[in-house]
Amino acid sequence: MGKCLLTVCLLSAVSAQAVAQPAALGPRETRQSKGTGRVIGTVRLEGSSKRPPPLNVNKNRDFCGAQVPNESLLVGLEGAIQNTVITIRGLQTNKPTRQLETFILDNRNCAFVPHVQVVPVGSEILLSNSDPILHDVHARMGQATLFNVGLPSWRQVKKRLIREGIVKIECDVLHTWQSAYIVVTSSPYFAVTDKSGEFVIEQMPVGAYEIQVWHEKLGKQRRKIVVEGAQTSKIEVIFSCASC
Repeated sequence: MGKCLLTVCLLSAVSAQAVAQPAALGPRETRQSKGTGRVIGTVRLEGSSKRPPPLNVNKNRDFCGAQVPNESLLVGLEGAIQNTVITIRGLQTNKPTRQLETFILDNRNCAFVPHVQVVPVGSEILLSNSDPILHDVHARMGQATLFNVGLPSWRQVKKRLIREGIVKIECDVLHTWQSAYIVVTSSPYFAVTDKSGEFVIEQMPVGAYEIQVWHEKLGKQRRKIVVEGAQTSKIEVIFSCASC
């Protein structure tokens, strides 16, 4: 992993404008007495980059094929980076709660789907296998195993994630190419960038916050942002990576 440099340009108090929303948005919450704003942003890679080569399959080739796509660094037009996790910190009082829901991690076409997701602490993950072959879900946080579940075809198992941190998922039935990440956060405000490298976080209470940005290959950075009431704050995040 190369050394990464992150440059963040913040433009606060910008008039709200229509934006295509990624799937992950702000929490379900009650109205804030001081008003709320919106944070929108784009994450891009500076300079040229090569798409990571496909991953070789060493088992179940009759179903999986000889290779599968490498999702460790997905870069689109104008350097847009997909699968970057954004979390916002700094709510000191009147912290809203986010309704817990069940998230899904599927084995589909010999890959974990989705490759990257972010969930609140305490959430349940539904582990499933849509393939006609045996899979396994081995979840680690650092060196510690959280769970290791065998999944025959069409089996489903629920697991609860109670610790904050980055969970790496692997498949231990010799599917060495398979990996995924689940970022578990205590923040009620988070998002994952889409194919356009964009994210939207709605209903942010007015105030000053810290934005945490994480990508599995490019690393992480922290920056500050100020949210104004009934307005949109924009952020552009630029990574550079000599080894990309």
